[in-house]
Amino acid sequence: MTGLPTPLALDAIRPHLATRVIGATLLLHDEVDSTNRVLADLAHQGSPDGTVVVAESQTAGRGRLGRTWLSPRGLNLYVSILLARRLPSEMVTWTPMLAAMAVFRTIRTLTSLDVRLKWPNDVLAIRGGVGRKLAGILVDAVGTGSASGRAMVVGIGINVNMPVEAFPKELRATATSLLIEAGSPVDRSRLLATLLGELERLYDHACAHGPSDIATAYQAACDTIGKPVRIELIGSEQTEGTAEGLASDGALRLRAKNGKVLEIRAGDVIHLR
Repeated sequence: MTGLPTPLALDAIRPHLATRVIGATLLLHDEVDSTNRVLADLAHQGSPDGTVVVAESQTAGRGRLGRTWLSPRGLNLYVSILLARRLPSEMVTWTPMLAAMAVFRTIRTLTSLDVRLKWPNDVLAIRGGVGRKLAGILVDAVGTGSASGRAMVVGIGINVNMPVEAFPKELRATATSLLIEAGSPVDRSRLLATLLGELERLYDHACAHGPSDIATAYQAACDTIGKPVRIELIGSEQTEGTAEGLASDGALRLRAKNGKVLEIRAGDVIHLR
């Protein structure tokens, strides 16, 4: 890429956006600490369902399990979406997987890359049989200013136009971007609009029908299922086994080496070759 990246602009995003609810309120920021934090504050103030916050950079972007999310200016997509409708109760734990499916379908729509999902909510580009992380998702439950109570803030980070040299050396073997994988830059405005459209379709379907169809689609796209894996649990505990599928709430069903089936609801998955 040459020159400075083109900043995101509402005038560039709106022509691509065909949603009814998600993105009807769309707020662009140059720099925030965290788009999830900004949107959680707006949710407390009563922001409507489907409010979207996007930033060019984050000073304190967060990944899962308290990690930092690398957020350089103008290269990637850092977006948070407020889901404030009353989801069926069984759908709440599926929200990270719903968001992962939206990212998966967006990348499949806009590129010819081989992308797969890693449980629970990482999006991988597969190259030479190796999966490298393209995108991650962080879902926060928040109180809202309305009588409906709880809502979900869905934070999505996609590595878009980030060249290899912009990644710290220790991440270059495990992380990647659409630019690196596809060999050419991707229009972030179109990417954002497509993502919001895919998310709205899945969200509407989940609200009306519950998680079963999304669970089926997710499992078909998930690279973890069927693989030998190591799960690093909270703290220093870890366990190994074969990922057999998902429980009804989206937990990973792991057949441990002693034959017992465990249901994992939080932890880091490492795919073993």
